[in-house]
Amino acid sequence: MVDQPGAPLRADDAVGWTIVRAARVLAREFEEAMRAHDLTPTQFGILNAIAESPGIGSGELARQVLGTPQAVGQLVGALEEAGLVARDRSQGPGRRAATKLTRRGRARLAAARRVTAALNAPEALGLTAREARALNAMLHRILEARAKETT
Repeated sequence: MVDQPGAPLRADDAVGWTIVRAARVLAREFEEAMRAHDLTPTQFGILNAIAESPGIGSGELARQVLGTPQAVGQLVGALEEAGLVARDRSQGPGRRAATKLTRRGRARLAAARRVTAALNAPEALGLTAREARALNAMLHRILEARAKETT
């Protein structure tokens, strides 16, 4: 690691670059795993968020999966067409439609969660359980710091 301010930073010493590289490797594995369940990573994130917060709005869904409300709305529509989610539109047009998982959606999510649990197991990541918890906490701090910069 470089100790002198202004000295050139080696790529292996750049935390952000290391995160990008690790994210690319993990993203490829995650995408492949989700493909086996006929889901994209973003669709998995949406199903997961709806399972944890039934009735969640598209704005909050977008924040959780790092997408735009419009794009998330389209994805929710596709998930609805696939029979994985249902929206209650009884409040009328222009009102937020409460979204929930269908039985089929819960089953698909349960299967996908088993795969993600294996991908996220500390030993699969080359970490101890304690290291995995610490890394996750640090990554959440980075996400929170970046979110504050963009608001």
